[in-house]
This record gives sequence, structure tokens and C-alpha cells, in this order.
Amino acid sequence: MSGRLAALFARTGIYWILGVLLVGALALIPEFRTFENLANVLTQTAALGVLAVGQTFVIAAGLIDLSVGQLAGLVVVLVCALAEGASAWTAPVILIALALGAAVGAVNGVLANRLRINPLILTFGMLSVLQGVIFVWTDRSIGRAPPELLWLANARVLGVPAALLVLAAVAAGGHWVLTRTRLGLHVLALGGNEESARRVGVPTDRVRLAAFMLSGLSAAIAGVLIAGRLGTGYPNAGAGYELDAIVAVVLGGTSLAGGRGSIAGSVAAVFVLGIASNVLNLLQVSAFVQMVAKGLIVILAILANQPRARRGVVAA
Repeated sequence: MSGRLAALFARTGIYWILGVLLVGALALIPEFRTFENLANVLTQTAALGVLAVGQTFVIAAGLIDLSVGQLAGLVVVLVCALAEGASAWTAPVILIALALGAAVGAVNGVLANRLRINPLILTFGMLSVLQGVIFVWTDRSIGRAPPELLWLANARVLGVPAALLVLAAVAAGGHWVLTRTRLGLHVLALGGNEESARRVGVPTDRVRLAAFMLSGLSAAIAGVLIAGRLGTGYPNAGAGYELDAIVAVVLGGTSLAGGRGSIAGSVAAVFVLGIASNVLNLLQVSAFVQMVAKGLIVILAILANQPRARRGVVAA
């Protein structure tokens, strides 16, 4: 019975946490329940939510991608530097951003396949490369985002933040791919047991490449949203996003060992992190204390995943 309860909590716990946190904040903090504040929370968490969708595919495949934060930051600088506030550049810079995201993901995937480098080390190296590219280009804010991206990141459609609609579309697409397509099944098979997946005909190298490319594309979309929110090409715009995305994915129920993933859980966890951060800000809790809290969440998330990962390995 306790095993079934643990399994049920593993599947639905993040939604209970989100519900309790939301109800508690609405009941106890008057500033939180204003429409403007709630809309701001949703707007500010949209980019991280998009990033977490791509990271879910990577972690469910038994991999990890630390490069996504700096990739999103490079997209922010690239979009604003090229556009310089011109509407005519909106479509071209979005296409360039998506191409860049797919290309960086493809490089990660090809290197992981050819060299068999640990993805943690590989993507940390790519993080450093991308960060270097940004700061070789500029060490200060440059350019301006076109007005269409400002609208996309900050406007509301019938009271609903436009950025939230982007997140909803990306999350819905990601959920469909992960749960209803052959690629999604292959991602979970790769994460569950690569050797077994290979023996039953799963093209593991292509699946690994696809997972990294989806992660790169999600980072590019997140970068476009961040560029619209900031309005300028700030070189440190993507710093820390990779850690937040990993925390959200693990809290959302995706196993660090691979083989299990939930797009809905990852998005719910993003909202948990966003609401918790907003509540702490409203309570005027120090940013340094918030960093400690985030670190503790990472540790607890990893500890919570380890027992289930071990059981999965034994069962395999």
C-alpha cells in the first residue's frame, strides 16, 4: 500500500504542491492575489516553462543539457543586435534564432554520438563556448527588440498573457510528441535502458540527436521571449536558466536516470518555482536566502529521485 501511495505521489505530488502553494498565497498575501501580480508571474515564468519542455526530453532520454541558458542568452543578444527595433526584422530574427537553437542542439547530439562524451561534461563545455561567444561579441546591452516581440512577451490577449499562450502551445506540442509519437516512445526507451532499446531496433543515435535538437529549439524560443521581455540584448540574460530548468523538470516527476518524463509535471513545477519566488519577493526575503532555498530544492529533488531511479535499474 505504501508503495502505491509513493507511486501516486510521484505522479501527482507536484500538482498538490502547486495547489497548496497557490491557495496559501492567495489567502495569506493580499499583494499576491491582484490581477496584475498574477499576470506578471505567468509572464515571467513563460520562458522558463518553454525551456523546461525541451529539457524534459533530454533528461527523459537519460541525458542532460547545461548549455540551454547561455544558448537562450546568445539568442537574446543576436535578436536585439540584428533587429535594432525594426519590425521588418521580426520574422527573420525568429527564424535565425530557431536555426541557431537547432544547430547548437545538433552539435551537442553529434558530439555525444561520435565521441561518447558524458553529456554533463559535453554540455558544460558548450555552455562555456556560448558564454565566450556572447562576451567576445559584447559585454554590455546592445540593440533593441522589435515591437512585435515586445508585444509577444508582455501583452495580454483577453486578459491572458500572450507569453503564456506561447508556453501552452509549446507544452501541448511537447506533450503530444512525448506521449503520442514514436519519437517520444523512443526517448523514454533510450532513457530506460539504452542497450535494451538498441536491441529492439530503436535508432538510439538519432533519438539522442533529436532530443538535443528539441532542447536547442526550446532554448531559442525561450530566448525570443526573454528578448521581448527585456527589450535589449543583455549579455547575462540567460544566466542560471539551465539550473532552474533542470530543477523544474526533476520536481515535475522526470527521472534523472531517464525513462520517465512528464511535460505537464515540468510546467507545473515551473509555476511552483515562479509562485514561490514571487511570494518570497513580496515578503521581502533576501535574494541570497532565495538562492539558498533554490539550492536546497535541487538537493531534495535529487534525493527524491534517487530511490526510484535505483528501483528502475533493478527492475530492468
